[in-house]
Amino acid sequence: MLIDTHFHLDLMENMQTLIREFSNSDTGIIAVGTTPRAYEREKQFCSGVDNIKVGLGFHPQLIAERESEIDLFLKLIKNSRYIGEIGLDFNSSYIAFKEQQLSSFRKIAKACADEGNKVLSIHSVKAAGAVLDELAKAGTFQNNICIFHWFTGTAAERKRAIEAGAWFSINPRMLKTKSGQETIKVIPADKLLLETDAPFTKKFSGAIDLKKELQTIVKGLEEMRGENVKKQVEDNCNLILEVK
Repeated sequence: MLIDTHFHLDLMENMQTLIREFSNSDTGIIAVGTTPRAYEREKQFCSGVDNIKVGLGFHPQLIAERESEIDLFLKLIKNSRYIGEIGLDFNSSYIAFKEQQLSSFRKIAKACADEGNKVLSIHSVKAAGAVLDELAKAGTFQNNICIFHWFTGTAAERKRAIEAGAWFSINPRMLKTKSGQETIKVIPADKLLLETDAPFTKKFSGAIDLKKELQTIVKGLEEMRGENVKKQVEDNCNLILEVK
């Protein structure tokens, strides 16, 4: 089974239709969230659909206005295996809130390390080094699956992430950028995953449409790496989604 490890289901206009389609689909998603307040309601919507895993998220771009929700996040994390979207964003629009972001991310990284067995989808815009520092200090890499979503860090940061055992989710736009192509070529095959970041990259009419897009990403990966990785990527996806 192929899965989209970073899909904003709650932001899709056809959310309810997609949920029904996924219940009969051989494609899966991790429905990443952006605020802890939205988590339990989305879980209710997706209840009984085994190939949708709902992520407990706290997007770094929203922390300045919702900093008080960190306590709710830390309460919910005990019963949440899928964590995301989380991370840091030091782009010019959000750098003013760097300290608030760091404070919340440290707490999240520590909680994940304490709990263990989490799957994290991590935002790291202009902040990959800081994300790596916090995850390393907390010990999060040791007992969790840490996925860098749409990685855009430097070559040195990418090397650090690979050495730490990070996973990487690849979307179609990464196939077209120099930075993305360089990342795709050096990631260990057993750490390769897929994502679309929908609806920010593309809106999908249905589960079949998404499956075709994921297959297109796999084809692009194979062409760029010069090797057949379809089986390995499927194995990676099944491990993440806990398909037996």
